[in-house]
Amino acid sequence: MKISEIHAYEIYDSRGIPTIACELFLESGEHVASAVPSGASVGKFEALELRDGGDRLNGKGVKKAIDTIYQKIAPQFIGREIEALIMDQELIALDDSAQKKKLGANAMLAVSMALFRGHALSLGLELYDFMARSLDYDEMTMPVPMINVFNGGRHATNKLSVQEYLLIPYGARSFAQAMEISVEIFYELKKLLEQAGKNTCTGDEGGFAPVFNNSIEPLEFLARAIQRAGYDSSTVGIGMDVAASEFYDEKCGEYLFDGKRLKAHELIVWYIEQCHKFPIISLEDPLAQEDWLFWVELKKLLGSEVKIVGDDLLVTSATRINHAIELDAANAAIIKPNQVGTVSEAIQAVLLCQEHGWTTIASHRSGETPDTFMADFALGVRANYVKFGGCSHGERLAKYNRLLQIEFFKSTLMR
Repeated sequence: MKISEIHAYEIYDSRGIPTIACELFLESGEHVASAVPSGASVGKFEALELRDGGDRLNGKGVKKAIDTIYQKIAPQFIGREIEALIMDQELIALDDSAQKKKLGANAMLAVSMALFRGHALSLGLELYDFMARSLDYDEMTMPVPMINVFNGGRHATNKLSVQEYLLIPYGARSFAQAMEISVEIFYELKKLLEQAGKNTCTGDEGGFAPVFNNSIEPLEFLARAIQRAGYDSSTVGIGMDVAASEFYDEKCGEYLFDGKRLKAHELIVWYIEQCHKFPIISLEDPLAQEDWLFWVELKKLLGSEVKIVGDDLLVTSATRINHAIELDAANAAIIKPNQVGTVSEAIQAVLLCQEHGWTTIASHRSGETPDTFMADFALGVRANYVKFGGCSHGERLAKYNRLLQIEFFKSTLMR
């Protein structure tokens, strides 16, 4: 089926920052839409968004990126039979710069997402099914949610060094049960915070954002909430997205953590101590994005027990993931298509991880929309985990609810 029109316009993400919506029309009259997320904690090596600059909307407008879609991208595809994988490669060829400086990752991803949705629609398939068939996957495996319960770092104003604390219901029998466990613990956590006189307002990603005295206190609250909800470490683990690059001082090579200056090896000792005290099973970006030597050291010390997860370190780049594999610097990767600019490049990153036995975590961004593309993506590429935020904020729950919807109808059809 041929593409008849491609349109793009400015909308706003969950932080009120402009982003791009793209609508693709087929000759049948049917159409699909996509909306691109945007990150606040951004890795140095990520693909770059194209923003307007100037005074309008604090320079964050995306009209230049939208013009790019109309002038340089859409003419390439309008009037042709839709072929998402082929067209995605052509899209990549239009901007061969290392960080998508020519077209902008936001412009490219808006069209890339629409191409995949449109191709699925033209075949009468759900998006996740289309992606799975494209990869010759014939079995559906539901991912495990990693639920954001505390926001810190760039996602809140509470001066908490660690960016996110997560609960991971890895022992659940289904995605529905995993969400039920998570919500129950979320409720208990709120009660504990209220009893302690702490604020229960939420940060950018739907987790609570109270003021804490240090980075251990949230772990203590979360461990108590898990216990009070009737669960233990056989069912629920804890994750931390440290986002260490955000508090790394490049000039002196030290980490400004909890009001102290720590060397990398001292921060590693802190991680080891906490992993022995609490059921921590995932450490994301525990060190700065260029501190390769100590990533290798941490992986050697904790990698057999804990997922050592690269986000800023890897930025969904097959090149950087391959380098990490060669060094044995991590064993898991965050996958965010807007870090590389196209769906195809994100798929390539997933396949490389799977080839080497790494864990893959399909992730949202801090600036999100209600678009549920990442839920289908995670299922279609068989990601092990999904990280979509907390048990609040509609743009986060939309993605979890999409997976609940898929699981429900799949289980109904199998009866």
